[in-house]
Amino acid sequence: MNILKSIKSIGVLISCFLVIAGCTQTYQISIDELPVTDPYYTTGYPIADISGQIEEVQKSLIRISSTARYRVYLVDEQLRVTSSQADTLNPAEVAVSQTAIEESTAGTAIVIGKTGNRAIMLTCAHTVEFPDRVYSYWSGENIEPNTYIRTIAVKQSQVNMALTDNTLAMYNLVDEDRVNDLALISIDLNNFTEVGDDLVPIDLNMGYSENLKSGSVVYVMGYPRGYQTVTRGIVTLANRDNRGGFLTDALFNRGISGGVILASKDNFRSFDWIGMANAGVANRSYFLVPDTDQIDQDLPYQQYTGAIMASEISTLNYGLTHSIPTQTIREFLDQNRRVLRNLGRSYQLSND
Repeated sequence: MNILKSIKSIGVLISCFLVIAGCTQTYQISIDELPVTDPYYTTGYPIADISGQIEEVQKSLIRISSTARYRVYLVDEQLRVTSSQADTLNPAEVAVSQTAIEESTAGTAIVIGKTGNRAIMLTCAHTVEFPDRVYSYWSGENIEPNTYIRTIAVKQSQVNMALTDNTLAMYNLVDEDRVNDLALISIDLNNFTEVGDDLVPIDLNMGYSENLKSGSVVYVMGYPRGYQTVTRGIVTLANRDNRGGFLTDALFNRGISGGVILASKDNFRSFDWIGMANAGVANRSYFLVPDTDQIDQDLPYQQYTGAIMASEISTLNYGLTHSIPTQTIREFLDQNRRVLRNLGRSYQLSND
């Protein structure tokens, strides 16, 4: 009888030990267990503090803004000026009135290289580029859409500013690729010596966005609405084209265009630079509006009998972010290898 009790006691002890051991093993997670040779980026979340790595990358990002001033000419409707004609004429000769307006953009730039007298940054082309001329068209029942010029806006000047934590400086456009939405900009450190210490070239390996997969965790960093921000998301659509383009559910706000996107394939012991944020997803809505030229501004109430036009309003969806893949970035930087060579920087174009 005592022997049976002893055996039962031992059995209970063994059972308890197995339960305890099993529970302990569940929480014993080691980052060394992930194979470092895995080419794909992780779909898990960090199990260690990564704030130090994030802060180092943030030192290489700066806020940029551009403001263009336009002279806008209202063209005499009776002249029936087409866009091909407007390209070559002096707008003042066909205008019945004129005014001045300003257009501004804001974005994020990545410092990729610096010498004693020059700093080079990478950003999105749409944050730094303004067209020389912008046309709008007359509309009406007997007018073919987009045929006769209503207004001609001619760019008079453009001011480009880079803003750091301590100061600001003017930058110049080095090169741009409007199709792929990429641009190189530079700051002359001889003219803006005080900004040099604030510009820290990014010290990350450029990875391969084609190795992302649905569910890969990414971090997007930049200056949306002028604030230094880091947001986390997952890749919702990997390899959406033959260049490794991808879509992520990270929050997109105006100003984050040009921001860096990071991912890790060694469980966040290190990060790769795997893309740039460049666009959000927008909905377009159309509303009927009156022709303002046919409204008497001095009358608070009036019967409107003029033409009805459609106005487009775009509403940004903040939950999705389009990205520029690393293959596109590498090709653009390779086209500017002379500039990068002078800075002593280069980026791999293959896995070798």
